[in-house]
Amino acid sequence: MTPFVGRMGLVLLLALVSSPAEAGSAAFSESLKVPRVDGTLVDVHLQRPSTAGKVPLLVYIDGSLCIPSTYNESVAWLLEKSDGARPFALAVIEKPGPTIPALNAEGNIEIGPDFQCSAEFRQHYSIDQRVIDHLRALQHLNRHASWWNGELLVWGFSDGGRIGAQLAAYYPQTKAVALVGVGGGMRMADSMEAMVCSGPDTAACREALRKEMDEIRAAPVPTRDWMGESNTYATWANRLDAVEANVLRDLKAPLLVVHGERDGSVPVASARKLAELMQGSGVVFRYREIPGMRHSLWGTATPHESEALHQETLEWLTAQEGVAGR
Repeated sequence: MTPFVGRMGLVLLLALVSSPAEAGSAAFSESLKVPRVDGTLVDVHLQRPSTAGKVPLLVYIDGSLCIPSTYNESVAWLLEKSDGARPFALAVIEKPGPTIPALNAEGNIEIGPDFQCSAEFRQHYSIDQRVIDHLRALQHLNRHASWWNGELLVWGFSDGGRIGAQLAAYYPQTKAVALVGVGGGMRMADSMEAMVCSGPDTAACREALRKEMDEIRAAPVPTRDWMGESNTYATWANRLDAVEANVLRDLKAPLLVVHGERDGSVPVASARKLAELMQGSGVVFRYREIPGMRHSLWGTATPHESEALHQETLEWLTAQEGVAGR
């Protein structure tokens, strides 16, 4: 592995864990185990509002770090909002085999040198598998959740945005979609070149990087990783040549894309290209580029700004007039 890849892997890892996690894992009121076709189980965490009527389902999809999605601070934030003026149920479809992280004295997540992703995570985490897991969980809920009105709201962050883009495209009852820190207008392979190869020896850097990416494409195995052990060759093979605009242009649901101008994990150029590609698609589309923001909604100058962006995103999602429920 060349030295620049190691440095970039550290940058990507720090970006993924930079959001606050002061309270540890969020507490859901209900957890289900839904079998995949091979009999292995998908963990589905649910929180329903106190209202007695049927409500839409908001699915929040986290990034790729191999800790439980319930440790994401945006999940904790959403748990407090489900009983608002527009009530909704919240679902998190968990990653396979997540590792419980250590917390420091302040209650924040610490990813130390001894932290490891589980064998289950490395074997089964990929964009494709996560999309299938979400569709399977929704199939189960569609059959058994009498409280659900059939409308789906999708909120995805980072890798979760890539998953969410496909989920929204393939699930007909999607009412609205919000994607944060995704890009979506360029191949990840091109984005990686732009991020990694910005020094003086650009040509040599790009040649070395392309060679490594070709190795991934040739052998997309879960036993080798690139830029952090959360990122196996199998996972990267799902990312490198994907352009989410290809499926987002056929959405029936409204789409909100939020991207940080200083995002160090996914170049803002990819999100700008997505905004360009969405023109003329007929999709109700809104693009929000946040000055100074880094990879997540928590990567703003102040907690107040982060809170406001979360509130804006939630209000936009729940206010959309999408396709009819059941």
